[in-house]
Amino acid sequence: MNPTQDIISILKLALRYHREGNLDYAKYVYQHVLGIDPQNADALHLLGVSVYQSEQYDIAINLITQAIQIDSTKPLFFTNLGNAFQKQGKLEKSVQAYQKAIQIQPDYADAYYNLGNAFQKQGKLEKSAQAYQKAIQIQPDYAEAYFNLGNSLREQGKLEKSTQALQKAIQIQPDYADAHFNLAMLLLLQGQFVEGWEKYEWRWDSSLQSQKRNFKRPLWDGTSLSGKSILIYAEQGFGDSIQFARYIDLFPDTATIIVACQPELKSLLKSIDRIGTLVTKGEDIPNFDFHAPIVSLPHIFGTVLETIPAKIPYLYPDKNSDFEILSDDERDLKVGITWAGSPTHINDRNRSISLNDFKCLLDIEGCEFFSLQVGEHHRDIKQCGYSRIIKDLGKQFTNFHHTASVILQLDLVISVDTAVAHLAGALGKPVWTLLPFVPDWRWMLNRSDSPWYPSMTLFRQRKRGDWHSVFQEIRLTLTQYSQR
Repeated sequence: MNPTQDIISILKLALRYHREGNLDYAKYVYQHVLGIDPQNADALHLLGVSVYQSEQYDIAINLITQAIQIDSTKPLFFTNLGNAFQKQGKLEKSVQAYQKAIQIQPDYADAYYNLGNAFQKQGKLEKSAQAYQKAIQIQPDYAEAYFNLGNSLREQGKLEKSTQALQKAIQIQPDYADAHFNLAMLLLLQGQFVEGWEKYEWRWDSSLQSQKRNFKRPLWDGTSLSGKSILIYAEQGFGDSIQFARYIDLFPDTATIIVACQPELKSLLKSIDRIGTLVTKGEDIPNFDFHAPIVSLPHIFGTVLETIPAKIPYLYPDKNSDFEILSDDERDLKVGITWAGSPTHINDRNRSISLNDFKCLLDIEGCEFFSLQVGEHHRDIKQCGYSRIIKDLGKQFTNFHHTASVILQLDLVISVDTAVAHLAGALGKPVWTLLPFVPDWRWMLNRSDSPWYPSMTLFRQRKRGDWHSVFQEIRLTLTQYSQR
């Protein structure tokens, strides 16, 4: 056997270990090959891929680039280089690498798919859809391409085509949990609650959501709870817990209700009389007969548009004297504002805005502005030079009871789609919620009101990314509102 054949045999062995997930041994063998032949492009590329899988993207880019310098004819090298650039957020370089792979191999479905992902992250949605469609044309059973095509079409507001793409992904791969879950959100957005809630249960198998908690007791399916106890637990964000806490009042008086919630919500949820025991992370949960995730309650109760529980308020926090608003003029309209949600939210780039977007409201006569913003973004007030105009209350908040006690003293809340909007709605305060072009499912479509919160008014983008026209509408409405 000659040395070249030896190296080929060694690389095949290493690749086998690599595919089995034994990255450390695979790296060792690739490095051994490079010790024999430092110019071996395949070894450099595969070592780069293994390093990429260890999230060392700079090193991966360096190794794969070396491989390309030796052999620039292999499209897979350019595709994996593009993947590494995409992980670093260097999207233009990523696009260029995928386009080079396609130039070498025009029928390379994976390169088109990854190109679509890069375009989507750049916000170039039409181009992303075209790339996914090309991948599908080459490989008609490409379920992931149909899935991401559905997501791209949804962001463009092409909901019927988005639905068709997701349904096709499911047809190809019936257990495709992410596709079922995204289809659920599309159905709910369009008011198709029965099928939407049913598919929403796919979230437990989806990579897009947290895993279901394992309890020895059974999941509640709506059967009688007379003389029984049930644990209801938070599973997603603060807004979800606040929105669906309304369902606790629907349980019969003969059932014992135990609620496990986020620490920041505990003092707020104490105001719900039906809760027998309220616990949070690290506290012991009493024994119970059944359990239910709080976001599954609409499904279990069979909620349709006409039966949404909208008895408002359903939270009754005490006013907290530590957070008494000092008003310059009691005749002024007291307006609370929030401009940013959690940066980890999957749609945060579309729903959060800049504090500077509020600038056109701040000179309206007869209005005083109070910030309810928490987290790092409360510093935006000073950075934007609004310290004399906006009173920063949110920097003192450590839980939602504090936020609620301030909201009760306000006349109006103006907020992006975040927990503060839910809280104001649950308290029955007038709240104006600012929504992106394609909003979260719960705000539905083509309406300025919310069936979930009777005191809420929705202000929607008419074009993707256009907050300017939204704020012009709010300015006009607030000017009229303050003169009442």
